[in-house]
Amino acid sequence: MLNVGRARLQVEGLSAFGAVDKLTRRGVTVFSAQKTPQNGVFLEVACKDLKKAFAILRASCYNVKKVRYLGAARLMRRAAARLGLLFGAALFCLAAVAAQSLVLRIEVTGSGAYYETEALAILREHGVRLFAAAPRDPAPLSAEILSLPRVSYCSLHAEGGVLTVEIEVSDEAAPLRSGPLRAPQGGTVRELIAVRGTPCVAEGQEVAAGDVLVSCARGDGTEGYVIAGAVIAVPFCEEIAASSPEEALNKLSLLYGETEEVHSLRTENGYRLEGVALISVRINMG
Repeated sequence: MLNVGRARLQVEGLSAFGAVDKLTRRGVTVFSAQKTPQNGVFLEVACKDLKKAFAILRASCYNVKKVRYLGAARLMRRAAARLGLLFGAALFCLAAVAAQSLVLRIEVTGSGAYYETEALAILREHGVRLFAAAPRDPAPLSAEILSLPRVSYCSLHAEGGVLTVEIEVSDEAAPLRSGPLRAPQGGTVRELIAVRGTPCVAEGQEVAAGDVLVSCARGDGTEGYVIAGAVIAVPFCEEIAASSPEEALNKLSLLYGETEEVHSLRTENGYRLEGVALISVRINMG
């Protein structure tokens, strides 16, 4: 009886207006469609098609923000709501379904389970934590976890209140190097990335050769492996024997790799080159 009449859905997502085409092609009649200011669309469908419409939209990564019943459907639902027994039963069912969709435990498994701290931090950034709703679209979470060093596979699966995060690394046989990340030469910290470990310096800070950039210390007072990388800007002045500026620059790249702000001056024996070398240092990063 409650499947008569029509309902209005507010749908949001990338290219939300494309939801009309997806529903129509799957046999759901869309009686009207109207764009919203928030990159969404209002769709009007038959109540009997609501379940099918929800399945199609969620499978296509659209988010249904609200449902509003229209006309006869709205009146009949108001009448049904007055029936205490029916309302109580429906409320109980909804509570049971909601409980199943909550995250009651998070498990990180696989050869990359040592990334548990980083994985949980990524989940929290996306609002996924204990007693919160399980992620509807795990793709963005998987993509961020895949960006961690050595990670080759990641999947998220929620069932029975347990969210399982499986992480696999491509070279788990290769041991992690112990010890902190140190500056290979003195200069200015241009970039600093600390996946694991505690940063001891900030970008723009001057450091000396051998200074600790990222330590092994953890927040709980213990020590662990460091997974980090940095770029140090090191000033240089080199006199290079060469017959042309191009030859001098080629020899310079063999000495320092990436450089910037290079100035050359012709000398009796070749060229004197001054500038900044960008020295990269990493530990346990691919």
